[in-house]
Amino acid sequence: MQAIVYRRYSSDEQGDGSAQTLDAQLERCQSFAKAQGWTVVEVLTDEAKSAFTGDHLRADADLGRFISRLQDGEFAKGTILIADNLSRLSRRPVDEAMAWVHQVTGKGVEIGLADTREVFKPNPSLGDFLQTAIKFGVSHQASADKSDQTRRSKNTLWALAEQRKGKWVNLAGLLPRWLKRNATCDGWIVDEDMADTIVQIYKWSADGIGVNTIVNMLNARPDLPPFGRQKDYRSGVPAWSRTTVRQYLTSPIVEGDFRPNTGMFKGRVIHDFYPRIVDADTVARARADLKARRKVAGKGAGTGYTNLFAGITKCGLCGQRASLSTSVQKGKPYPYVRCEGSQEGRCTNKGGYAYRAFEATALDTFLDLALDDRFFEATGELGRARVRKAEIEKMLADRRSFKMNLLRSFSGQDAEVATVIAEASEDIARLIDELTEVEAAISVASGKVGNVEHLRRVNDIREAAKSPEDAVRKQARSKLRKALSAIVMSVDVERDEEDERVFTVILRGGMMAVRIDTKGRIKKAVSDAVGQPLYSHLTDDQREVLAPLIQRIEKLAGSGENFPPATGDAG
Repeated sequence: MQAIVYRRYSSDEQGDGSAQTLDAQLERCQSFAKAQGWTVVEVLTDEAKSAFTGDHLRADADLGRFISRLQDGEFAKGTILIADNLSRLSRRPVDEAMAWVHQVTGKGVEIGLADTREVFKPNPSLGDFLQTAIKFGVSHQASADKSDQTRRSKNTLWALAEQRKGKWVNLAGLLPRWLKRNATCDGWIVDEDMADTIVQIYKWSADGIGVNTIVNMLNARPDLPPFGRQKDYRSGVPAWSRTTVRQYLTSPIVEGDFRPNTGMFKGRVIHDFYPRIVDADTVARARADLKARRKVAGKGAGTGYTNLFAGITKCGLCGQRASLSTSVQKGKPYPYVRCEGSQEGRCTNKGGYAYRAFEATALDTFLDLALDDRFFEATGELGRARVRKAEIEKMLADRRSFKMNLLRSFSGQDAEVATVIAEASEDIARLIDELTEVEAAISVASGKVGNVEHLRRVNDIREAAKSPEDAVRKQARSKLRKALSAIVMSVDVERDEEDERVFTVILRGGMMAVRIDTKGRIKKAVSDAVGQPLYSHLTDDQREVLAPLIQRIEKLAGSGENFPPATGDAG
């Protein structure tokens, strides 16, 4: 006879002992099956699912899926569903629990309990029915009592955690891999090596590297082994996964926040509960890029040559996306951009636009203007100011959210609530003033980086983008792509008035457009409409702002026109 083992633990049982709990249940169930001569053919497991609330019966739980499979006739009559004890199957009220048992046994599947060696069969006698009902009633009442006790205990722990008193760290359930409770449970022990790995993941993301690439880079580094038991689903070898990396990149724990997303404390927060391991500025930049990358279309070519303008490159004729491809000639890659519509016969803009020379000129023209201090690791005065700015912005968001929740929840004239709302408003105003001050400090600190130093840093990134080391090159090119997208609105591939293939780079806001041909030469940027340079429509104040760029374009294009004097280094 075939048997299916079901094991479960609830959210209240989470912690270091959860795995042992599951292992112990499995061992007892298998022992029961062996004694009865049953063959265990499957093991169902629900982790952090409550039988008191019925979470384990929902569609995303193993026991919930078991019921769906049962309704579909997947299990033969006489199959046994084994649980360690009755409470693992249900702690719901008697009527619901008995209805569930009848639903299972009515389909010919029997229910076995390892602790009492009982087996529930279809069509029980009245005595057996009542005896089972009494057991479910006792189990439900015990769970209700336990729930009340747990609620009181957790409220006490929350208060202790806010004051950092007693064994306050026990408020947390499952801990991240880089943290452990100390021996007295009144503080934390940080695994510095693991914490450094998390910091590296955030820095990569802040530089514009996507989750998939981060995973590949981690798995290529034997000095950065995966945490815990995660394995590659194909090879079974321990490996980082996209899910794990994304979870770490969105976890409030790295910022030190305790923010339960389920249970009685959902929506509440304790700041500085955990040790912060990633600074606020890096967290903000990494998450901003993580969010932005979900909206960006386009991907790199298979040979590893990445379009720095991916997602914003389009056909100037039909407006459809233009993508980067790479052909290999005499063993060397030759990247080129093509209109996707032309490849499908929907556009007459046929043929490829050689990419390499265009990219080099685009970097020469725009890069030092695009790469401002946001794209370099900040240290000293500037670093402290940027971190403080990110911290203030986070506190502002929290206080605004707190105030809005109060306003939604309390519409009456409660004097105490009105006082709390007024205090939150004062905090918000104070933080806004502090944010203004720190932004001014950032502006001053940024200005202390001279033109020569800035150009040196820009050149370092360009050289890194050519590195033979894959990780270094990817990181640098991701940073370049991120920087260019900050000032470039779109890149159109099209034919100019001389019928030559050109890339038309349009700056954000449509303030200016620059044409670069496939040999990397800046054209005189003549507009088909007015026969004048594409930036000739700019107002005097706009031309003053863009004077360094205009002078650079004129110099590279060989034009003798005079423009306003540069307000900064023109390169």
